[in-house]
Amino acid sequence: MVAGFVANGIPELIFGRGVFQQLSKRISPFGTRVLVVGGVYTDNHPSLLKEAMDHLQVSGLAITHVSAGGKQTQEAAKTIREEIDLRDFDCVVSIGGSRAIDTGKLLSMKGQPHIAVPTTAGTGAAMNGVIFGGKTAYEETRKTSLVPSMVLADPAFLDEMARDDFAARALGVLALLMEAYVSPKATVLSDALVWSGLEAFARGFVSGLEGDQAGRDDVFYASLIAGIGSGQAGFGLTHQLAAAFEQKTHLSYAQAIATICAEVSDTLIQTLSDRLPDAEAMDKYALIGELLAARPFEDREEAYASLVGTLRRWVARLELPKLDLSPRDLSAVCQSLLDEWDDQVLPVRLNEEEMMVALLRRRARA
Repeated sequence: MVAGFVANGIPELIFGRGVFQQLSKRISPFGTRVLVVGGVYTDNHPSLLKEAMDHLQVSGLAITHVSAGGKQTQEAAKTIREEIDLRDFDCVVSIGGSRAIDTGKLLSMKGQPHIAVPTTAGTGAAMNGVIFGGKTAYEETRKTSLVPSMVLADPAFLDEMARDDFAARALGVLALLMEAYVSPKATVLSDALVWSGLEAFARGFVSGLEGDQAGRDDVFYASLIAGIGSGQAGFGLTHQLAAAFEQKTHLSYAQAIATICAEVSDTLIQTLSDRLPDAEAMDKYALIGELLAARPFEDREEAYASLVGTLRRWVARLELPKLDLSPRDLSAVCQSLLDEWDDQVLPVRLNEEEMMVALLRRRARA
């Protein structure tokens, strides 16, 4: 019997190579006055922004461009609101990574349609009503009004992504998928979607590292599904820790989540094994281990060891940067998360010592 569940809204999704060229066509039913929100990605790719703006203007649309830049999401939205009157626009279009898309969510929450165009594989921000990136490092708001109306997901944006950037972002995608899958808040619906994302990641990650187009398409799809999973089942411990480390170190969010994903997963699995060996999350971790190994195992312990070992090999081979923080700073981050621990989302409650053991393994030594 299928247990009862609640599913949050997700946007209309148009996925495939070349769909970015449909942007003007998708905007036109909403009106002609368009606010385009960019961010770091469009700031670093001015030719893409110009091409998009020219295309929209030729289509008869009146375009105003603003940038979220490197500002925190709430700050960027506040600054933009002070500079323009949102009532002058029929539609908001956000192009870029999570910062640009989340800023677009906040700017459109009064009722304008919002078309999100993700350009990176990462948090899957376009696929949920979550705002991430506030001044407090971890900020979550689930509101139907924040879910984009439509997402144009063109995997061609990943073709020119540097190998190291792709690697870190892809491991972040895997971590978010795993978190959503083992979350106590997961449902039969979110599990089905997240598993399809895990399968796509397993199919595409290794070949995508070497620039294979099909592999990168799979990882881009997986990132969108990770966004759905996070919106339905919540963000887990790896994400929450990485959000804090992004604020306190030179690491990007993608680098922070990638560098700790193996050790945090190992700690969660070991703690579950000690305290809640019959938890559903234990079976799910084993399934992920088998999926990534592309083979079944005789018992769950082998699957866990394979999963953690695979993650550790990837982290080592990719030479991901470590945490440049003192033990005292790491302890402060742990305590902050423990004070706001959410048992509805996190599969087992850790203590500070357990969290510290995981993090100290990824701490940079002076």
